[in-house]
Amino acid sequence: MSQDDNENKKGFIGENFDIGDLPILDPSKFHLLNLKDVFGKQIKENIDTFEGIFRPLYKSGFLLYHREICSAMAPIVDVLDHTTGVRKKMLMFGSNNYLGFANDETIKKKVIKTIEEYGIGMAGPMILNGSGTIQKQLEKKLAEFKGKEDAIVLPSGYQANLAWVNSLITDNAILLYDEASHASLIDAIRLGKKRAFRFLAQDMASLEEQLTKYRSEDPKRDIFVCMQGVYSMSGEVADLRPAADLCVKYNAFLVVDDAHGTGVLGRGHGTAEHYGVSSKVFLTMGTFSKSFAVTGGFLAGDKKTINFIRFFARPYFFTAAITPMVASAVLAGIEEIEAHPERVQQVLDNAEYLRTQLDKAHIKYIRTESAVVPVFPPANSVFRKIALELHKEGLFINPIEPPAVTLGTERFRMSVMATHSKADIEKAVAILKKVFEQ
Repeated sequence: MSQDDNENKKGFIGENFDIGDLPILDPSKFHLLNLKDVFGKQIKENIDTFEGIFRPLYKSGFLLYHREICSAMAPIVDVLDHTTGVRKKMLMFGSNNYLGFANDETIKKKVIKTIEEYGIGMAGPMILNGSGTIQKQLEKKLAEFKGKEDAIVLPSGYQANLAWVNSLITDNAILLYDEASHASLIDAIRLGKKRAFRFLAQDMASLEEQLTKYRSEDPKRDIFVCMQGVYSMSGEVADLRPAADLCVKYNAFLVVDDAHGTGVLGRGHGTAEHYGVSSKVFLTMGTFSKSFAVTGGFLAGDKKTINFIRFFARPYFFTAAITPMVASAVLAGIEEIEAHPERVQQVLDNAEYLRTQLDKAHIKYIRTESAVVPVFPPANSVFRKIALELHKEGLFINPIEPPAVTLGTERFRMSVMATHSKADIEKAVAILKKVFEQ
């Protein structure tokens, strides 16, 4: 883009303009990927450009991001509609609160008791300022829950991926990762400048090809294989059995990102438990932001490896410890899963009921075994308009678009909760059907 073009664009963005005045402002055409076509070399200019593109689309309701929820997370929530300024009730199918723990009375009472006993925070990293009793209890319980010797907890799942990649993978090591891996893993690789190579999503032939190549080059080098248990954008469950067998065959370390599997699969213990391969998984990474409805992440593995991470993972020892109330909430959540396995079964039953209702409505979706059900619009060209109509009809659902998924595969990600009733599910599908048919 020439300097004159930039100046013209800059001047134009600063004026009041109509949605249709620029092709990029067409809600059917704008996505983050094509911002490279209008961004320049100066950050202030790019900020102004983005604001000029984003604001009119946002005000018109075509960008349903950061919607303000004014109540506790539940099947029905109060949402402040930013296009009208009116607070309204919406049917929530956009939360990863799979087990309904976000507003569970038993868990809330335990958290309140913890605050009274331990206060609200540790005010520093655990390695120096001290590891709280409740956090220690959580690490021990998590290890048992995942069938491992030890566990470490961090303030986010994002940091958990940064921690293991940059403390365990040496300069000579190779990381093979599924191309559909989470952005936090990709960032961990880039920030650590690790030698990493993608294999095709859930494609074991592609994985074995890479394993054969890099093992033959060096019989002694460390090779790590990282997969997701449940793929967040498709809801598909990865069959970990062949991957575990390949790792044994080629002497590689299997690491599983089980953010969306923990609390849902394997009686709540996760995807490795679901497939009976827990003993073959070297390291399990997970997050507390899904089934446990709080924030934080964890790594579970053998005692020596976890202790090594404690002393060499910068994202761990240079950040503050998770709060006592978060640790208490997760502990209480694990206790609920173990005491009430029917709760885990309920979310799976609800997800299956949703799929049967979608079948009856002739709505296209991805059939999975998880609590994530991706639904496809009748036409991608009006994806944002469909999203806005669903919002107006009172259905809170996540519009997923590039770069989270490839262009042309836009979808609505529905997340099912154990606390949804059949009536909730039927109403959600009825709204989808109504809007899709318009």
